[in-house]
Amino acid sequence: MSETKYLKIGEKKRCSGCTACVAICPKKCITMQADEEGFLYPVVNITACIQCSKCVRVCPYTDSEFTNKPEEEELSICYAAYNKDEEIRYKSASGGMFRVFADRIIAEGGVVFGAAFDKDFAVEHTYAETLQGLTVFMGSKYLQSRMGDTFILVKQFLKEGRKVLFTGCGCQIAGLKRYLKSDDANLFCIDLICHGSDSPKIWLNYLHSLFPNESVKKINFRDKITGQYNSSITINASKSVFCEKERNNIYFRSWQYGLFLRPSCEVCPFKKENRVSDITIGDCWGFKKIAPEMYDDKGLSSMIVHSEKGKSLFDAVVHQLSFKETLIEDVELYNPDYIRSQPFVYSRRKAFWADYHKHEMPFKELLEKHLGETKKQKIQKHIKKVIKKCLPLLKKLRS
Repeated sequence: MSETKYLKIGEKKRCSGCTACVAICPKKCITMQADEEGFLYPVVNITACIQCSKCVRVCPYTDSEFTNKPEEEELSICYAAYNKDEEIRYKSASGGMFRVFADRIIAEGGVVFGAAFDKDFAVEHTYAETLQGLTVFMGSKYLQSRMGDTFILVKQFLKEGRKVLFTGCGCQIAGLKRYLKSDDANLFCIDLICHGSDSPKIWLNYLHSLFPNESVKKINFRDKITGQYNSSITINASKSVFCEKERNNIYFRSWQYGLFLRPSCEVCPFKKENRVSDITIGDCWGFKKIAPEMYDDKGLSSMIVHSEKGKSLFDAVVHQLSFKETLIEDVELYNPDYIRSQPFVYSRRKAFWADYHKHEMPFKELLEKHLGETKKQKIQKHIKKVIKKCLPLLKKLRS
């Protein structure tokens, strides 16, 4: 019996793990396997491979009409908006835009694909055909989602003549369209203003470090209990609750260094004008200038319509929205993730992973070592607190 041999395909900075290559392989000899950082990459069983090169041609990192935005497509309309349904708006990460579009597709007998937590609180792409099923897709999830057979299922639903709403990152949408080799009239794609995908391995390590002896019940990365602008991460476990403002949370501090973001996220080619989605949604940062009259800290989104299909979907739900037309330049200024990736600090990233693989310290200590506040930062923070406490007294004395 001949030995089975495996070959990894794709450079790490040119692979988002979209699974287009897996879906298109006629021999089903490509699987997604985790690397040492916990990210999934395609691996080929070369014993079964027939060298058809479909996996190479389908990759969204190569030039294609289904990867690059068509030059003749000049539509780019920007809005600040929120869902008029206050309950949905509150439960959403920002203005509840996803639900207003998803609800419409479901009402028309369609199918909605999105990212949801699995039973272990890793993230996977799945689909819903009912309004009740949409709730698992609500809220931000900053992790690499497992795609599974998502692309194949999307194709099947489209063949049945059903409308499909696919929500995900720009790289996933580029991979889906490359796999389908067409822009089906019944396919609507919404991407997110994305900072990058965190390692599923590191996320689960962090979760276990918070609750080593408890089972996790519910996670909200963007809990509005403290408002949209200053939201909190809230995790409900079997015996306790963890709640901390996102800006103070040590896990999220990693973003400024790219410590455990997927390597391809540093050089993402699916940003700015090259978004092949129909609509892009994200937080409306810069609200004080963009739409101060609309902001109440309950949730406000920026939304950019890129295609006629996107415009038709927006027009179908406009009565359910509070909105105003805004400038795309303001989104680019106040939410720069829309146009560019943040460079990694490689010295810190390398040091973090070197310590991680040594397994010489508890995970909490590892995070504290690489992301904890320095003595200088702690002193500055203490001084600010003292000044803040003294200000009312100083104002009283002056009066």
